[in-house]
Amino acid sequence: MLVLAHIVMAPYTKVEESFNLQATHDILNFGMTSKGVQQYDHLEFPGVVPRTFVGPLLLAAGSWPLMAIARFFAPDSGLPKGLVGQLIVRSVLGLFTFLGWHQMSRGIRHQFGRTVSILFMVVSASQFHWLFYAGRTLPNTFALSIVNVAYSFWMKASPSSQQTVTRRATERSLLRMVDCLVFATVLFRSEVLILMGPIILLELAMTRIEFWTTVLEGIKAGVASLALAIAIDSWFWQKWMWAEGAVFWFNAVEGKSVAWGVSPWYTYFLVLLPKIAGLALPLALAGTVVEQRLRRYLLPAGVFVTLYSFLGHKEWRFVIYVVPLLNLGAAITIAWILKRKTIAYKLLTVALLGAVGLNFISSVAQSAISSLNYPGGQALQRLHELDLHRFAAAATVHIDGAAAETGCSRFGEIGSSATLPTFSYDADHNPPFLLHQPWTYSKDESHRHRRDYLHYTHLLTSQPEFHKDDFVILEQINGYVGIQRISLSQIKESCPHAVKEMVATVSAAVSSPRESVASLWTACSPLQVKTEGQIWIMRRVGAMEM
Repeated sequence: MLVLAHIVMAPYTKVEESFNLQATHDILNFGMTSKGVQQYDHLEFPGVVPRTFVGPLLLAAGSWPLMAIARFFAPDSGLPKGLVGQLIVRSVLGLFTFLGWHQMSRGIRHQFGRTVSILFMVVSASQFHWLFYAGRTLPNTFALSIVNVAYSFWMKASPSSQQTVTRRATERSLLRMVDCLVFATVLFRSEVLILMGPIILLELAMTRIEFWTTVLEGIKAGVASLALAIAIDSWFWQKWMWAEGAVFWFNAVEGKSVAWGVSPWYTYFLVLLPKIAGLALPLALAGTVVEQRLRRYLLPAGVFVTLYSFLGHKEWRFVIYVVPLLNLGAAITIAWILKRKTIAYKLLTVALLGAVGLNFISSVAQSAISSLNYPGGQALQRLHELDLHRFAAAATVHIDGAAAETGCSRFGEIGSSATLPTFSYDADHNPPFLLHQPWTYSKDESHRHRRDYLHYTHLLTSQPEFHKDDFVILEQINGYVGIQRISLSQIKESCPHAVKEMVATVSAAVSSPRESVASLWTACSPLQVKTEGQIWIMRRVGAMEM
């Protein structure tokens, strides 16, 4: 439910997520025939590096039944069907991600007990990044789900306090772990290989698995994964392709990832891991003192982050795979403290649980703020609300780079069979009217002069001044730019008035709770979210209307 809440709160996606989302839309919309593939978005806008279609295929398979149901009942929903489809796809991914975390919790329960397993899920549920990104179509999200399953097998290979594990069962679990890590590496994210190396070396050193058995299992899993990847990616890319191999070559061999920025070697340890793990990081370090078995899991994680720090370009999502292990360490520490009976430890327990609660509140606040980072998606939806009933005959829309990178997707477009069928609603959600022809959309980046845009009826642009002579602004869509502090004297004036107004209009507050809470926050909080215009909706002067 928490994952679904974050998806609904911020339904749109950004540029890093766009390939998997667009590809899932195209599979659902155009099918997988050779003729259908020719209409796919990636052939026109391939991006800097190719991506695999394995993830989109899984999402499409999981989403299709729900899409069929939504398509049947959507005329009564009053919601933009493209947005409904996008929410369904992201919710299916969120379910996959949750199942991965749940599978890891089962492995934790096997080795560390029920209390630690529950606390692991509680700590994880309080963190912003995994909740917010659980339903976001990043390659790392797909890989993380598989890595969590691998962690589950890893932990089931060890005996618990209640039962022993035979050497054969240990080896079988470890080989399944190898299969999962190889699969995640070959298909989704090559950096998982750097995590897999220290884990396997540790298990070899502990003589829990044999060298040649591991090598043969890795080869079998690698060949099977590679064959699957090449078969699927070559079909959809219409040429021989191993997508993740191309990504690895681009980033690691050619070193071109530095074009997106270079960070100091310590960034993961001092900046990014504290950011995404939060309270779990210091608690996990404490856990290595109170629970010796935890060291087996955190040592390879530390080696992975250290090795990955040699790559100049750094992003938190590249090391997200160590967060479940840090959450395990945090759960072990909290469980150990809960067992202490002294007053000091009881007070510490209350403080820690309070901190987890505050972390959850912070997660919700961050999600609300992050929802303002998608003005492109909001602009596309708002455009249809403003002008769909005026241009039911046809309209042509140009989406510039800034809009495309901040939320516009094919799920938001009007007229295709996978998103919105023949009927639609006007801006006031009145009964549906007939859409005679589908709207058409272009992300053409070759336009340089004003005259290049004159055959469009509408623009979603970040440069309204450039088009002011030919187009009129229908609406400005704001986006997040930062946080600003508000003086106490100003709050003393605005807050009581806002509270009185909310009490006086209880019915309005109940009917639109999000707007009411936002209004109250604006009036009473010392920290205010600052937004400014980022995308403008424009209509061509003299464009034909109904």
